[in-house]
Amino acid sequence: MEKKDINIKYGQILKNYRNKNHLTQEEVSELTGLAPRYISQIERGESKGSINTLLSFCNAYKITPNDILLEFLKFNIHSRKTSYDDKINKLSVRDKEIIDDLLNFLLKH
Repeated sequence: MEKKDINIKYGQILKNYRNKNHLTQEEVSELTGLAPRYISQIERGESKGSINTLLSFCNAYKITPNDILLEFLKFNIHSRKTSYDDKINKLSVRDKEIIDDLLNFLLKH
């Protein structure tokens, strides 16, 4: 995969997580301290930012770097995960909290 393609894919992944969390670029800017224009450049694949930038996005979306970077590994560990894990990772933060509450309730009974 070429560098340009990697940047575009990275930006698409970040945009998908932003949308899943029902956030605008301006709201992400408030959460991360990054300028909305810079967020837009990253989402379009024009820039990728630093590790600190990646961590800022992860904190804003309540995800781990693995959630974003796993697709880029040549040996994709992701394919060994259960379909349950895959489905959970695609949920919004709010939906993950609901699932967690439900699991906790079921485990208590």
